[in-house]
Amino acid sequence: MDIYLNWDNEKKSILLPVNPESFEISGSQNNQSLYIHNLGEINLKGKRGLYTISIESIFPAQRYSFQHGEFHDPYDYYCKKIKSLYEKNTTVHLIITGTDINIFCTIETFTHGENDGSRDIKYTLALKEYREVVAAKRVSTKKKGATHTWKKGDTWQKVVKKYLGSSKTWKTVRKNNITVVNKAKRKKSKKKETVALIGYKVVVK
Repeated sequence: MDIYLNWDNEKKSILLPVNPESFEISGSQNNQSLYIHNLGEINLKGKRGLYTISIESIFPAQRYSFQHGEFHDPYDYYCKKIKSLYEKNTTVHLIITGTDINIFCTIETFTHGENDGSRDIKYTLALKEYREVVAAKRVSTKKKGATHTWKKGDTWQKVVKKYLGSSKTWKTVRKNNITVVNKAKRKKSKKKETVALIGYKVVVK
């Protein structure tokens, strides 16, 4: 079993040198109990909480036969890197091989110190699962402009009602298309506007 802390898109990694005697990952459900008259207590299901895990072990000051990976100075390598991750609140990828633990975490607490003459550093690393919040896309309620090719029999009221559901704003829509109206009337000056516009595109919004 190996325990890795990866970060920076898996480009950087720490292999913990000595496995803990034991570890435990815990989670909980945010369910709520509610008492209803004539029914009794019921359980309202909630969403699950974040997983937490605590690792206690040592950073050895000398090489041991049971150590994983290369030997590194406990202060200048392990403590320095983990303190930096903790202080910057970096998201780390915790992987414990041979188990089902493969989660992204934040380092909630990091305690370390010496308690005997070996110069080995005893540490506790408390990690909490990190779940990225994905912002929901805002759905625009604003109606997009529609392009309509004028046909025989069209009127501004009919066209506006077709696309907007009401003909109340037909004067505003006509005004917004006044350049097209003037162009059509110049080419077909003797015809009614509704006839002159046949074949032209107008924007309805």
